Amino acid sequence: MTSAHPGRGQTSAAARAEDGAEGAAKRVERALAAAVLRGEYPAGSLLPTMRELAARFEVNLGTVQRAAASLERSGLVSARQGSGIRVNDLHTSADLSLVPAWIEALVDQPARAAALLGEFLEVRRVLAAHLLVKHRRSFTGRPALDDAVASLAEAARAGAAAFRAADLAVARGLVDHTGNTVIALVLNAASELLEEVPALAEAMYAEPHRNVRATRAVLAALRSRRADARVRAEIEAALGGVDRATVARFAERLASR
Repeated sequence: MTSAHPGRGQTSAAARAEDGAEGAAKRVERALAAAVLRGEYPAGSLLPTMRELAARFEVNLGTVQRAAASLERSGLVSARQGSGIRVNDLHTSADLSLVPAWIEALVDQPARAAALLGEFLEVRRVLAAHLLVKHRRSFTGRPALDDAVASLAEAARAGAAAFRAADLAVARGLVDHTGNTVIALVLNAASELLEEVPALAEAMYAEPHRNVRATRAVLAALRSRRADARVRAEIEAALGGVDRATVARFAERLASR
């Protein structure tokens, strides 16, 4: 029996085939990215040839080529015709967008994953403290921030998902007041990290009262009349306490798996 709408059927079949090909390319990309991020292929080394990868993952060459192109766009590798796929030095080619995938790739190596998380949180903390103090005058007379902090305290009793959403909302409110695009991107990476690595969300929000207390301390410091240097130190101390506890719990959770 023929279809009354052959064109529609062909389009649907083509779409399904395309979705399947894209899914296969994504699977290959993720596996190779994880291997690179774990250090299984050191900087300067070559990945297996396209044909070898196609055989290993049981896909065609076009799928491997799409995966390699995605890896190159992310900065993990450089692909050159006739020279193979060479692994880049991530310290000179990667960016913040790789942090979630990098930590996720290291979940079976608690020490390395925790160390990388600690570095990321330190950068976030220092940058945030500097920018918040720089723009501290804008935090005076902002009842919306007080309302957000009050909602955060209430969310602590509503469950982990609600608290995480409220915490990110407060962070977003603080970041928006700085008007700084880069710290907003750092926050985006942190949000993705919490989404991609459940063990991190569990570690960060294991003691919600600590997060609420730190947030209130940050807002109080910004609205105080103390010198900028002291306010900056107080903010870093408040956020640092949460970050250190998060990293320690994260490592413990990974180690106990």
